Amino acid sequence: MKRKLIQLPVFLAIFFSTFGLHAQMNENIWFDGFSRSYFTRDALDKSLIDDTISARNTSSGYNLLDLNTHVNPIQNIEIFAQLRIRNSFGSFFGSGTEINVRQLKAKGVINNKIRFSVGDLFLKQSKFTLYNYDEELSVYENDMLKFYRDIIHYENFYNENRWRLQGIQTDFSFKFDRFIRNLDIDFFVTRPRGSFQINESNYSSDLIYSGGSILSNINKRLKLSTNYVNLFELSSSGTKNISVRNPVYDISLIHRYNSENYHIQQTLQAGFSKRYWLHTELENAVSDSISNDTKGMYFDLENKFSKQDSSLFLTLGFRYVDPNFRSAGAQTRRLNYDDINRNTIYPFYTNMSLIRPPSMFDIVTDDQLYNQDLSSVLMAFNPIYSNILPYGDATPNRIGFHMKAIMNNKNNLFHAKFNSGFFKEAIGQGTSDKRKFGLISGLLKINLHEFLNWQKKLTISASSENEITQRGGKDVSKINFFSHHTNASINAELIKKFFIQASYKQLNAKGNEFVTQRDNYGNISYFTLTDVDQKDHMLSVGMLYKFKKNLYAKLNYSWWGMTSFDQNYLNYKYNRLLLILSVKL
Repeated sequence: MKRKLIQLPVFLAIFFSTFGLHAQMNENIWFDGFSRSYFTRDALDKSLIDDTISARNTSSGYNLLDLNTHVNPIQNIEIFAQLRIRNSFGSFFGSGTEINVRQLKAKGVINNKIRFSVGDLFLKQSKFTLYNYDEELSVYENDMLKFYRDIIHYENFYNENRWRLQGIQTDFSFKFDRFIRNLDIDFFVTRPRGSFQINESNYSSDLIYSGGSILSNINKRLKLSTNYVNLFELSSSGTKNISVRNPVYDISLIHRYNSENYHIQQTLQAGFSKRYWLHTELENAVSDSISNDTKGMYFDLENKFSKQDSSLFLTLGFRYVDPNFRSAGAQTRRLNYDDINRNTIYPFYTNMSLIRPPSMFDIVTDDQLYNQDLSSVLMAFNPIYSNILPYGDATPNRIGFHMKAIMNNKNNLFHAKFNSGFFKEAIGQGTSDKRKFGLISGLLKINLHEFLNWQKKLTISASSENEITQRGGKDVSKINFFSHHTNASINAELIKKFFIQASYKQLNAKGNEFVTQRDNYGNISYFTLTDVDQKDHMLSVGMLYKFKKNLYAKLNYSWWGMTSFDQNYLNYKYNRLLLILSVKL
């Protein structure tokens, strides 16, 4: 067996060198890909004396190669396959080598009119039907820690807020001479989850997610679009007599106006949803029954103003989302705190071997925590890291205003962002009093080398994100919860392509909040009072060398941990040394 594994790299080298030479001569076959070497050494801080069970330090890492093969058997057809070869450090003679097909897809055009894709699809519609919202703490990520975010997105297929699903998609368009200018139509059918065995005699049903979009440019200024999606189970494919149904309907009208100096866009969007569980009864029953039936709607009005020179972008909007609005494709979170994987780094801590909850550092660095599956019910979230819009714009039971601004200096001296939102609940939860939410955040990045006319780069950036949640009423139900996330970094080019970097992240959370508990049907079953007074911190310094645009090497050292001011057993501190080599082929 070992001999075969030793021969495998030799065979692959000969195969790819021979086949690659032929591919260079054959325009119908071509390759690209990605390679990464990743090594970490994590250690307990010497100041900790209440953890004598955990290892003082641990090492881990891997080498991986993702080889993308593109085959064009005919002009309008492409077959794409991504083969991953991954070897964990500390493994010898191929014992730790994994080889699998990471992606597989075929796409093409039929008769120069109908486009289709079969296999791995990356789908996105509106923010209320099918949209993969960014994870917590990622709005204003600094340049030094961006590589962590890139790894998380790459490993979990988070591509431009799209969900990666497997199925078939087709789209086509029509052009008209009168009334409307064009009509674009798109359909897809996917299977997020196949049938699997629950126990010796029961099997779950196939989960299907399908939908379509129709987009029409009525004239140069008006555009009308409609979207439809439905998450449902095929009860006949399993032995369960309960299956979910979640159709969502969406329509939006977009008005655009352009001038020589600016661009204005107004969007009016509305829709509604249904969600229920279908119970298949015995053979003698007249019809199936329905339970946990909920219906909800939403309304969103958004105004955008932008200058043609890209120096200013403004967005002002009003949004209402019904408490019972449910959309699996838009409300599924990247992090699920009810069913979250354990931390890769020191999953247990203290002499009591407690399970360490995910911290700010884990959310920023650990790609194993993240979710890739759609959920038919609202996922759990941690109010410390996201409490106002935990499900993005599609967060139910919200009504209020929001505003965003982006400013760019014409001479590239600075870049600034501002985001704010003021919302309240449409109905109270657990009491007649309603929560009120406030969100204010901003980023400023200054290119000092432009001020000083230096050829080598020198940039500093700072950001702040503030969330406040309040509710009045009786003392037993009052809420006053505040979280503040700060982020600062500096990036200095000492010699050409060689950078010294430093960054500091801190998150403070204090106050009380009632965490919602839900049953298997997504109904509220209980509220758990949570008192918080903690600080997460992360200090990093490092070096970066950019060989070229898609090839870099990085050495980084971080001090991170958490301090709880009212529960000392939650305190911990760790250190990390990281080395990474990333190559995009």
